[in-house]
Amino acid sequence: MIEAEIKASKAKNNASWLLTAPALIWLMIFFAVPYLIIVIYSFLTADIYDVKFLFSLDSFRQAFQSSYLRTFFLSFKLAFMTTAICLLIGYPVAYFIARSRETIKNNLLIFIIIPFWTNLIIRIFAWRIFLSYNGVLNEALMRMNLIDQPLEILRTDLAVLIVMVYVYLPYMILPLYSVIEKMDWTLLHAAMDLGATERRAFFKVTLPLSFEGIIAGSILVFIPALGAYLIPQLVGNQRSLLVGQVITYKIKNIPRNWPMASALSLILLFVVAVLLILLYLAYKSRRRGGSARQGTDLVQRY
Repeated sequence: MIEAEIKASKAKNNASWLLTAPALIWLMIFFAVPYLIIVIYSFLTADIYDVKFLFSLDSFRQAFQSSYLRTFFLSFKLAFMTTAICLLIGYPVAYFIARSRETIKNNLLIFIIIPFWTNLIIRIFAWRIFLSYNGVLNEALMRMNLIDQPLEILRTDLAVLIVMVYVYLPYMILPLYSVIEKMDWTLLHAAMDLGATERRAFFKVTLPLSFEGIIAGSILVFIPALGAYLIPQLVGNQRSLLVGQVITYKIKNIPRNWPMASALSLILLFVVAVLLILLYLAYKSRRRGGSARQGTDLVQRY
């Protein structure tokens, strides 16, 4: 009997490996191999148009100069601000959709998904028209006598932040909605029956129970915002270059510096990986501390 169970378990494991083999092969070819090339290039010597196959650490030394450190600082600052604003806007929206009636809920979700049906470049250019000096926004503000002359919004850090929040907001709303929608609302009602106010019940019950959605949405927004190139390039200015822009310039501009671009990419990857590992460890520690029973414990506090 035991031998039969062992054989069945081995067969199940073999079947699982066969099912995951195409995805693993795909990742090895299109993820691991390109990154291996980037690692190799980061230790080579830059040439005008190509690289010299001479080992060098110059790229990593240059990456820690003040100008590049400022670029990293600006990129992380923008990514954190984008994530924070998306969370502040996205959480109430996701909460409202999750608590809505079924017919209204589906329509609202369609409105959240609609932007994905339009090409990203077209949407960014629409914002360029909207935020430009003679654009729709300035025209409307002047007609309402709120301003005397057009505002310089386009080609500023504010314009980049506005468009970044617009583009990545759905990536925050959808994970939050999926978690909040599955929440056991009887816990919230029980907390209020035991004397908690709506505000206290939200912060003590709803918010902790939606922690996984907050983490998932923050990751989905923060990582692409950190390496963004297209949005800063089209609506930003050249005084506040981000990491994505610097990497692109190092690859396409003459003289090309592929080792420098590779080194910057690896440093960015390393920093993001460290942040994700720390976040995962904090999440595991929280789960280990008893989050599996958090719903019942939260109600019992009252």
